[in-house]
Amino acid sequence: MSKILFVINPISGDRDKEDYIHEIDSWGESLGLSIEKWETTGEDDEKKLKKVIADAQPETVVAVGGDGTVMLCAEVVKDTDVALGILPGGSANGMATEVEVPDDIRGALAVIAQEKTVMADMLLFNGKDYGLHISDVGLNAGLVKDFEEGERRGFLGYASGVASQLLNLKTFRAELVLDDQIVEEQGHMIAFANARRYGTGAILSNQGRVDDGVFEVYVLRELSLPGLAGQFFDHLDEADSYFEVYRTKKVTVNLKDPQPFQIDGETKPESTKVTVEVLPKCLKLIVGADY
Repeated sequence: MSKILFVINPISGDRDKEDYIHEIDSWGESLGLSIEKWETTGEDDEKKLKKVIADAQPETVVAVGGDGTVMLCAEVVKDTDVALGILPGGSANGMATEVEVPDDIRGALAVIAQEKTVMADMLLFNGKDYGLHISDVGLNAGLVKDFEEGERRGFLGYASGVASQLLNLKTFRAELVLDDQIVEEQGHMIAFANARRYGTGAILSNQGRVDDGVFEVYVLRELSLPGLAGQFFDHLDEADSYFEVYRTKKVTVNLKDPQPFQIDGETKPESTKVTVEVLPKCLKLIVGADY
């Protein structure tokens, strides 16, 4: 790991990245590493990053930001020998939490220095869009859409979106075509999880790893206050009837009515059909020592 490219999202999480840059430079100098830094702008970032990587030829790319920055880097370096590290700096850092990368800068840099990697899976949606973390249709996707379209940001914007979704809460019917079965479900949300937790810390399932070759389809059948509390405090009871979890390599979800849809925090057009399949071991991902 002699050459590292840090991909910095300067506005993620409303955090000033000057402290990050200072720590990165000091850390790289102390280890005698060749450090390059590149900032996203929100305009053609994927295309520009591909060129930066082609020119710089780094052994490791580190995403400095939230889950969106991680996803940008993952799409660019998948199916290559370039390792992907995470330096959490966003409002949602679910993937960092999932793979045991600490939230503090020095702790995250220490994980990168250890160079422990796994060959992680990614998810392919509708044959064209990639996901790494957690995506869904229904309740949470509607919340993400309200947040993006609203004028408020931060906690007030989030709270406003929650209130809007709860006031208009409805269940929907879905047919799930899984690897070896077809099931009918009705609920508020269907999530596709390559990880166990949302960026908020809420846990979807006790099952699953990013490198196990399958993903979890989580169906929220009804809102349960004890169940939701268990999601946030790691007391999830997977025997509860308010949700169901299916483990699979591929699923097609057929919906009677169009539902909000999001992939790793990015909204997509409302849809009546979503196909998801696992792309096994396509990403060299740096993880914490205990993962």
